[in-house]
Amino acid sequence: MKSILKGISLSAANAAENDPPRERGISSAPLRRFPFPGVGCLQGSGLTVIAFALVMMSGAVQAVESQVKPRDLTDMSLETLLEAEVTPINVLGSHTHLAGEWMVGFRYMYQDMTQNYDGTRKVSPGEVLQSYPVVHTRMTTQMEMVELMYAPLDTLNFMAMVPFMQMTMDHLDRNGEEFSAKSSGIGDLNLMALVNVYGNPRERGNRLVLNAGLTVPTGSINQMDRRTGHPMRLEYWMQLGSGTVNLEPGLAYLGESENWAWGVHGLGVLPVGYNENEYRLGSQYFVDAWVEYKVSNWFGPSVRLNWRQQFDIHGADPDLDPARNPAFDATKQEGERLEAVGGLNFYVGNGVFKGARFSVEGGVPVYQNIDGPNLGVAWFITAGCSYTFD
Repeated sequence: MKSILKGISLSAANAAENDPPRERGISSAPLRRFPFPGVGCLQGSGLTVIAFALVMMSGAVQAVESQVKPRDLTDMSLETLLEAEVTPINVLGSHTHLAGEWMVGFRYMYQDMTQNYDGTRKVSPGEVLQSYPVVHTRMTTQMEMVELMYAPLDTLNFMAMVPFMQMTMDHLDRNGEEFSAKSSGIGDLNLMALVNVYGNPRERGNRLVLNAGLTVPTGSINQMDRRTGHPMRLEYWMQLGSGTVNLEPGLAYLGESENWAWGVHGLGVLPVGYNENEYRLGSQYFVDAWVEYKVSNWFGPSVRLNWRQQFDIHGADPDLDPARNPAFDATKQEGERLEAVGGLNFYVGNGVFKGARFSVEGGVPVYQNIDGPNLGVAWFITAGCSYTFD
């Protein structure tokens, strides 16, 4: 009997040593102010629903998962850690690395806006032209972003992101003339510190990550329409930057089980002072709730709800006439939106691209309420890659 018990004990010990590697980072994404009116959030009751749903979801996941004791990952190779790190791409402030690790990344984002809204009601170009001499019929935004992360400690990460923006807005006037305006260039530099304030980054379980970020006004706020030979300032959301320093406080809750990862993240974008054109953009608030299933060490799909809210611009650019164009009106830039988002996340473990991660995520609004008439979002997609090394 003693020999049998000894054999069982040795088998259990071997099983523990061969336990598969754990996921460490739950999600990774840059957050950049998209140049469009009406980025939205749910209000109080909506946040309660998301929080309640996430609590129920985490309880259900833990109920069906076997309870495996968290293990120390110190002895695992970087390759092993990366294989377990399949995460959503578009949630800023919740993706972290262990001490001594660097990450370089690139991502491409595309957003299409094709329909004007007044509140939750869709309005036609003809309706808008009854009140304004010009209506927007479409706006597209493309963003290429380079990002860099470094972790001096397990509990402290630094991140920097530089975006390059390309925007096009199509117009229609009362005479039936159609024309387009374009702007492109470097956007605002984004800097952030991520501090793990609860939980062990080297173990599975629950964690809290505090975000302390800001944006630096490196993007132009003097983009012009030069079609007619008489330069005219473009709309607020066709500008490449904000013209102000913007504080970005945030907090992420991250949960992990053997094959599942889930979390909630909240972030604020709070402009400070006024820019040289006598305004500051309205405050913005973002809440994300997501869940991801690790199908294998190299693949994990994810689903996410993204809730955004933006408030009106303070002050006004004296060169923009609010009677000509609703996007020129600083008092009509408020809005909220809820998006449903799906993603695919891959890790390449062999070959030339060994150590790289590739992700794609796309979504559509399920609700948007815009102080209009102004354009709402039709759909968006993000694709990105990153490489981590020590």
